[in-house]
Amino acid sequence: MPKEIRDAASHWVAMRDAGTMTARDECDLATWLAADPLHARAFAEAEAFWGTMSGAQVKAALHDRYGRTTVPRGLRPGAWLSSQWARPALAASLVLILVGSAQDWPTRIRADAVTETGERRDVSLDDGSMVQLNTGSAIAIDYTGNRRVIRLLKGEAAFTVAPDRTRPFTVRSGEGSTTALGTRFIVRHDDESTNVTVTEHRVRVAWPTPYMATLDLDEGQATRYGPGGIEPAHRVDASAATAWTRGVLVFVDRPLGEVVAELNRYHPGIIRVIGADLAARRVSGGFRTDDPVGAIGTLQHTLGIRSTRITNRLIFLHS
Repeated sequence: MPKEIRDAASHWVAMRDAGTMTARDECDLATWLAADPLHARAFAEAEAFWGTMSGAQVKAALHDRYGRTTVPRGLRPGAWLSSQWARPALAASLVLILVGSAQDWPTRIRADAVTETGERRDVSLDDGSMVQLNTGSAIAIDYTGNRRVIRLLKGEAAFTVAPDRTRPFTVRSGEGSTTALGTRFIVRHDDESTNVTVTEHRVRVAWPTPYMATLDLDEGQATRYGPGGIEPAHRVDASAATAWTRGVLVFVDRPLGEVVAELNRYHPGIIRVIGADLAARRVSGGFRTDDPVGAIGTLQHTLGIRSTRITNRLIFLHS
């Protein structure tokens, strides 16, 4: 659907929700809806998405986005949400976000940088530090005079930290945090757990419950934390761990189910393995992150398995 139609539909939904529609506006809306079936469809979709949002969700998202940094008084939510134009503008913005990603809008509101499925993105920070976002990831940036905090809202990111002894560099993910004591590390957030891998120097991982626990990781070490606390450090292959930053996924003797789950992160569709025995078969190899469908073809040939495809968006692997 053309972007201009989606934008127009969002505008109309925002005006109606804000209660600013005049009799003339209602006539104009009716004329616009009747002019093209796509107009009515776009309006219905935008209205449905907007209707799924609660005031509490919007308030929480806005508080997280604006309450964590210093914002000029005129731009604070309390000052501008009540203005005549602010509510329609906010509504239109949120509707557009929802149309693009119905389930992901709270993350997008809070985020300063986002990647779509299959995308990687380099983000330069004000202090000279660098962040490389992996597929389907999002971060929020909170820099102040005495600290540098990045919140990993979802996904995975590699951090190259510029030294600054006066301002610690911390990545928060879930309930825990990782503070750089060196320069390069990777953080990945999956559901309730977070994985941390150090590729250069050292980091300190902290988990607050049931008591504040910390673990220092050296270069080539990794850990995971979550509801069960912080797991002991273990050695990893740093080259394999950072392969995604070069557009490659490397697997050494991993179950097919795990390999396919990783490929799914880069695929704008669904790939499934049918059967526990097949999912347990071991796989070694390297695959390009920009061609998960090609990787599936390679796996089929190597393992001698078959696939059923409902277009390349829905693929089932089976014996």
